[in-house]
Amino acid sequence: MEKPMTELPAYQNPPLIEVVCGIQFQEMERFSSVHFGQFHDRIKSEYPQFEDHAPLPEIHEIAQAQPVPSQPQVELMDLPPLRRVFFVTKKGDFLCQLQVSRFLANWRKLQPSDNYPRFSEAFSRFVRGWKDLLDFLASTGQGRPQASQYELTYINHILEGAEPFPAGIRHYIPVFFWTHEASNGFLPAPRTGAARLQYELPDKRGILHVSINHGFRVSDKKSLVILELTARGPASSDWHEMDSWFALAHEWIVRGFTQVTSAKAHQEWGRIL
Repeated sequence: MEKPMTELPAYQNPPLIEVVCGIQFQEMERFSSVHFGQFHDRIKSEYPQFEDHAPLPEIHEIAQAQPVPSQPQVELMDLPPLRRVFFVTKKGDFLCQLQVSRFLANWRKLQPSDNYPRFSEAFSRFVRGWKDLLDFLASTGQGRPQASQYELTYINHILEGAEPFPAGIRHYIPVFFWTHEASNGFLPAPRTGAARLQYELPDKRGILHVSINHGFRVSDKKSLVILELTARGPASSDWHEMDSWFALAHEWIVRGFTQVTSAKAHQEWGRIL
């Protein structure tokens, strides 16, 4: 991994709950349901559990920083689309996702006491899983996939403080600011709120998406803000720039998170750099 020119901001107790590294590629035409099981046999010692999920839609960034719109199409298919399969560690905190056009690796926080293992560990697991997949495809005569796009996502859950959300979001994310004065005293505080921002990465290497959504935690129904930062960018077909792209995306996500959140929040999360 390339290192940023200066140290990145760091926190002792960040609100981070999930990190996802991914690569999108041209659909593997000869991949079948049988191959999911065969690939699982190869990585079962590290990822003994598996789950079936619906496949993710393909998203491609374009120069105008908007996803390519989907066009209505009619297509006759002999078979339904293949599933997306999760291969999960025994503890459940790391997993790999595979579908015919995408490979992803996740770290997720399962317990409040779980500590984020740092990006280097999450990324190294992604790279190791990608290499395992390439070796498997080569051994089964399916060739090398043609990459098209990288993606990196950080998902944060920010719990409600003294002022109820969504009005209280402003204490953590100043870009979302609500006061009665802003509406001349007519409108009350909103019941919910959301915002979406986009930033271009340097040298046309993709887009950073920042989304802010108000919701409730499933486990205890506590009010929270979901702050999600996702970088997507073009990949060369042979993915030779993978390390440098993820280093850039990681830096932009970490610095972007620090810029859109408040100094008060940084103090609460124990900022150390």
